[in-house]
Amino acid sequence: MPENVTRSNRILFTDRTHTKTQPIKALSVLLLSTSISLLTACGGSSDNGNNDVQTGAPIGTPTNPPTATMQPAPMAMENNNPPTGNLAPLPALPVPSLTPGPSADDEPVPESGLRHSVTGFLPVEDNAPAIVKQQAVEVTLEEFLAGPLEPVIEIPPGVDPANNAPPFFEGLTDQELFAGEILTLPFIPRDPEGDLPGLFPEELPEGGEFVDNFDGTKSLVWQPLQGDVGIREFTIVALDPLNSLYRTRQTIRIRVLMPDDPSTIPNRPPRIEEFVPHTVRVNDPVAIELRGIDLNDTIPILSVANMPTGGTFTRHPQRDDIFILRYTPTQPGLQTLDIVSTDADDTTLTTTEQISIEVLPATSFQTSGMRLRELAEARSLFMGFASREDFYHRPDGEIYAEMAAAEFNLVTPENSMKMEVLNPLPGRYDFAAADNMVAFAQTYGLEIHGHPLVWYTQLPEWIETTAIDDRVVHMREYLSHVVNRYADDVRSWDVVNEPVNNDGSLRDSVWFEAMGENYIDIAFQQTQELDPDAVLLLNDFDIEVNGPKADGFFALVQRLLERSVPLDAIGFQMHLFTPFNQFDEVRQKFQLAADMGLDIYITELDVSFPEGTNASSRDFERQADVYREIATLCLEQPRCRSIQTWGFTDQYSWREPLEPLLFDARYQAKPSYRALQQRLAQP
Repeated sequence: MPENVTRSNRILFTDRTHTKTQPIKALSVLLLSTSISLLTACGGSSDNGNNDVQTGAPIGTPTNPPTATMQPAPMAMENNNPPTGNLAPLPALPVPSLTPGPSADDEPVPESGLRHSVTGFLPVEDNAPAIVKQQAVEVTLEEFLAGPLEPVIEIPPGVDPANNAPPFFEGLTDQELFAGEILTLPFIPRDPEGDLPGLFPEELPEGGEFVDNFDGTKSLVWQPLQGDVGIREFTIVALDPLNSLYRTRQTIRIRVLMPDDPSTIPNRPPRIEEFVPHTVRVNDPVAIELRGIDLNDTIPILSVANMPTGGTFTRHPQRDDIFILRYTPTQPGLQTLDIVSTDADDTTLTTTEQISIEVLPATSFQTSGMRLRELAEARSLFMGFASREDFYHRPDGEIYAEMAAAEFNLVTPENSMKMEVLNPLPGRYDFAAADNMVAFAQTYGLEIHGHPLVWYTQLPEWIETTAIDDRVVHMREYLSHVVNRYADDVRSWDVVNEPVNNDGSLRDSVWFEAMGENYIDIAFQQTQELDPDAVLLLNDFDIEVNGPKADGFFALVQRLLERSVPLDAIGFQMHLFTPFNQFDEVRQKFQLAADMGLDIYITELDVSFPEGTNASSRDFERQADVYREIATLCLEQPRCRSIQTWGFTDQYSWREPLEPLLFDARYQAKPSYRALQQRLAQP
């Protein structure tokens, strides 16, 4: 990260209620101005008759020249709720630290080899070898020998087990077999009332099948191989015939042993991990990571039978099981590539699979009208999105970066600033993904909303097994290392994420277990001391509508303010569905936050179709209506500062099958995009 980029350089916004400067770096403005000429025109289908918005412009190019209000100005950040002195100073952290802090070995280095698909910045990579997560749950031999686990029964409201006994599985117990043997395990669901329960597995082992026996039972058929040796858990769920939310979860353990003669294990053909089709722009660099899979626990050799002209195919520098195809398509059309997987032990054992890349001309990405970021800036508003952690390693990285930079002026890391990513082991820090997100933001002139500093989940395993009395120090040391590193780059932080349960109580976590509610006070106080100019948020979902969760959340906020915790804003996540119509409740909750002296940030907005929807044009219009109404509520509320969507293309949404975002998987603007564009353009 450039050392001369600091928060002393800002873009001045004329706020709807007051004037305040928003952070952006002088280098960002310089990089943006010098890179405009390199950006290609981009967008989607033509506008359908709206005269409020102007005609299209190349990606990254403002439709109108910047005005005087868009020039760097001295910093004048507003602190909505400055400490009043009621909070006692935090004690000094121990010396030496409880776990080692970042060292020179943790500093990212320039990425080795050509394996990225962006041109605006050069990605870096972590210096240490990548940590490969184990997919199976690790179970000890002692736990296996202790016998089967008790079933877990989920009883929904309104169900009385005295009148309706839970479903169960007959004769289900733990299993033991040798690798190479075939396991056929029947699941026989029973209901005490005599009806037939439903059933489903939570997850199948690699290579396993769930077979219908056509008599109300099903079977797991699985032949474990060398890579399956060990003990794993398998969970099957039985559903009550009268209420599918009334469930019994039964987990069994399967122990796979290595036979005395490994040659009895069949050698299966290797293959590649499933590849999702992508859409790219002609003349953009394309990088495709392909992972070879061999259930016999060897690493297959991959090759491309019909290598694109000028392409390279190399092994990943940190992962032997991944190969990288990099090339630049020069003609539009559907490209089908034949990938050959060759067994490491038997070179005659091969599998050929096809992957496809759709290449479109630059004109296919053109979107008419002013960009969302221009329209938002004219309203003194941030328009943001959550960035995929590794977009620069995806086939469509270049068009992803340019479209995001054109449409948004604020970026949130979807995963790259979560604790399990940044601090996976005691004393180890992996900063590359977060540094690359910062480099992207600086290159294209976007602000950064840091997410999340303290959360109950996506924690590294080591922190979950620490001594309870040590956790306050672990949390504070982690905050010190992360906030100090990114304080000059991050405008606002989700300091604490999702602290409240659905019933309004405080969520249990490793932090709550150690410090009670006070963990929230400590996290905010520590962050404020480290980054006094940042806007500090408390972020949660389902707090925009009436209910016990919202009641509990705002009661928590009131207690924090009474204790002078330096809280500046509320983050309303707002993961919605198209039938949503509780807009009056949203308006009331926004006003409640404003009445408490807090700003409002819409932090994770998306609008999904209900599961199973075969979306029609009317469904897409309804989706657009919800986006439009939420934008209207923000514009009506003077203290609403930001609208951020959780991603921007359905290609990379966490709810990808439900198509919740502004652009489809082919980067074409949806009616929801038009709705936001038109609403932001209106007076």
